[in-house]
Amino acid sequence: MISKPAATFSAKPFMITLSRASALGRFAMAATIAVSLGGMPAAVQAASTDSTVSLPMGASQTLSLGYHKSKIIDLPKSARDVIVSDPRIATAVLRDSRRIFLTGVTVGQADLFVLDQSGQQILHLSLLVERDTAALQTTLRRLIPDSNIHVELMNDNIVLTGTVKNAGDANKAQQLADMFGNGSQNTGTSVSQSSASGGGSGGTGSGVASDADGNARKSNVLNLLTIEGEDQVQLKVTVAEIDRNVAKQLGVNITAVGGQIAALATNNPFAIAGPLFSPVNKAIVASAGGGSGVAAELQAMEQNGTVRVLAEPTLTAISGEPATFLAGGEFPVPTGYDATNNQLTVAYKSYGISLGFTPIVLSEGRISLKVKTEASDISNEGAVSMGQYKIPSLKVRRAESTIELPSGGSLVLGGLLQDNIQQALTGFPVLMDVPILGSLFKSRDFKRNQTELVIIVTPYMAKPVARTALARPDDGFETPSDASVTFLGRLNRIYGTVGNPVPRGNYAGYYGFIYD
Repeated sequence: MISKPAATFSAKPFMITLSRASALGRFAMAATIAVSLGGMPAAVQAASTDSTVSLPMGASQTLSLGYHKSKIIDLPKSARDVIVSDPRIATAVLRDSRRIFLTGVTVGQADLFVLDQSGQQILHLSLLVERDTAALQTTLRRLIPDSNIHVELMNDNIVLTGTVKNAGDANKAQQLADMFGNGSQNTGTSVSQSSASGGGSGGTGSGVASDADGNARKSNVLNLLTIEGEDQVQLKVTVAEIDRNVAKQLGVNITAVGGQIAALATNNPFAIAGPLFSPVNKAIVASAGGGSGVAAELQAMEQNGTVRVLAEPTLTAISGEPATFLAGGEFPVPTGYDATNNQLTVAYKSYGISLGFTPIVLSEGRISLKVKTEASDISNEGAVSMGQYKIPSLKVRRAESTIELPSGGSLVLGGLLQDNIQQALTGFPVLMDVPILGSLFKSRDFKRNQTELVIIVTPYMAKPVARTALARPDDGFETPSDASVTFLGRLNRIYGTVGNPVPRGNYAGYYGFIYD
């Protein structure tokens, strides 16, 4: 702000009365403005062509003033007093009787009244001080040249409208607007970083916006940009798992027969000394009789099992929109019991192959994915029994992540390699430890479970094609006749697809849709 050496302040609140400027003051002000405009870049000079505003007598209108920007108001009549309702929002300097120099101090609203020599109102302006978005508009056009972005202000909040080529450009425009709204408008004077109200951090530079109390302000950014030509993304997920089980059992299992091995004798079979020693013999003489015994059972078993799980769900969605897919079913799980109606309440739990993802096309051929995939099966391992009801458990393979890939590129989203080994030895004490012969008195149990799981994701930029270029799983399938099923055991018949003739001649080797 350019101030005059002599100024008189009245006792009324927010009223500033300035005397007429001297010729020297007018010359100094003109020289200062000329030097300032001469040092500006071409873009700023072009924006300053409307910095001088001429208003008619008795005008009452709204005037927008940039934050830390100035304008010159030419008056239709000589003025004596200039009154600003809130000098914390804007300042007014009367350099001569018919020219006012306005400067926006901070974001907000204020009223400006101009009075003549007799105290009559010459002019009334509703001042609206807001951020100057010309610098942001210029930056957006320079850094994102292929876009058509418009910047608007609404209650000191930034609104972005227009169109961009892809989501990457929209994200870049959002970040630039955030920097602008945080107060990162440098005027060339570097200041220390200040903290904004609400716990956020303000930017650096003397252009940090503040409210009337001097607290730093942060503008919110509303992104209403439209992406031209919404891209579609097709995601293919492969869930492949191999589960191998090996169980072995070999040895001798020794068990008791008759419920007891040793018993205490109730009478003395050797009646030495007769009645004299009978009580003593009755108490200390024991035998291995009474019908008890030991049984040995030879156990030999070996079991091998292999389980293969392969699921390849495919889903297509528009860039920025979520999509979900589920192929499976639901099973009931008891959740409570209604004693009044004698009914069991249940809830249904989903299982099967599920896929959910949200694609964002960042640039040409570059895709950001938020993926969540799951493959689950009903299992009896860990099942819970509640009376006559048995609640099964779920064996789940799940992966959730955010990745970035090119179109057609593949990435292992998740993997698992697990190897569990369990061994146990049971047998007769002491005898099972005898070398070589101890094998007759012990049994060995061995169990091994190996699991290998891989989840692979591959995104593609999807383009529509002709219906004839697509194939269905039932192409060429025909239900057989009753005679074919009864006499030939055929469950289906395969013919050539439409447009492709059936090849002539006999098949060599095994053929058919299903082969066991």
